[in-house]
Amino acid sequence: MHIIAADVGGTKTRLALADIDEANNILYEARYLSAEFESFEPMLHAFIKECRAAVSQFEITTIEVLTLALPGLVSDTSANLTNLPWVITKQLLKDSFGIKNVYFMNDFQASALGTRHLLETDKIILNTGNPHAKNLKKNTIGVTVGAGTGLGLAWTEDKIQGDEITTYAYDTEGGHIDFAPVDDTQIRLLQFLQKRHGHVSYERILSGDGLVMLYEFFTNKQSHDISAEWVNKQSLTDQAADDALSLFVKIYAAYIGNIALLYKPSAGIYITGGIAAKILNKMQSESFISGYLNKGRMESLVRQIAVYLVTNERVGVLGAMTETLKIHHALSSQRLK
Repeated sequence: MHIIAADVGGTKTRLALADIDEANNILYEARYLSAEFESFEPMLHAFIKECRAAVSQFEITTIEVLTLALPGLVSDTSANLTNLPWVITKQLLKDSFGIKNVYFMNDFQASALGTRHLLETDKIILNTGNPHAKNLKKNTIGVTVGAGTGLGLAWTEDKIQGDEITTYAYDTEGGHIDFAPVDDTQIRLLQFLQKRHGHVSYERILSGDGLVMLYEFFTNKQSHDISAEWVNKQSLTDQAADDALSLFVKIYAAYIGNIALLYKPSAGIYITGGIAAKILNKMQSESFISGYLNKGRMESLVRQIAVYLVTNERVGVLGAMTETLKIHHALSSQRLK
């Protein structure tokens, strides 16, 4: 029997197939550009077709569990995706593919679970921290935050059940917290964005579209044909692009510092998403650290919390696969009762 896990994103989607008895051994994995598909169902058809060609003895009838990690609000029956014009329903997937057990989870829940499976080479330390410090209450909480197509936030906590330790992940809509400017430039930015959007959340800034808007803020003109990737590349020669990228990192650092104060996570903060790893030099700069630590009387507290930048793009699908295996074990236990 097989299980399939998918990390669905506004830009790209990654799917993985594993054998139930050897879930850590991925039999086949593929990445697709989400915009090339009208909905998730054709993408899953394409993946299953590739699995048939690549994995012997694989058929749709051998799929025990399908788990989708999805961006946005997820209900028990359906999901309307953020930054992607797809509506995914469990019943349609069951009817179309004959898969009895279909489950949804938030994409950053998956990323948060995936951070527990990272190797040391999968992450870069931005702030060393000290989880044993006296002023940092010991807990098992870890936080995952990431700017990409949008801005996501989730947290994990270990719970002891008998002789086993199980990690649970909880999703939030923390990317939509009100933006809090910390200096005159950011106050002007807030006013600039309020004229466009009214309400200004951190996601308005800490996202691909947000980076473009920062460039527009510094040039004082609207651009319809540029992307976050373009701003990043131009930052080497274009002062406005470099200013936009520097301000992006400063605001990102302040936001992550706020999250550190909120959760006080002894297990650290993990930065995922599609942007941070592409602007590594800026993320490792003094500007990031000073922005993160700029918490006045609480500087000593945030200094004790480790901050990591995740470089492994597979962190979401690793977490989704972890959840899929957990679901399979729960189903197996029910059958034995």
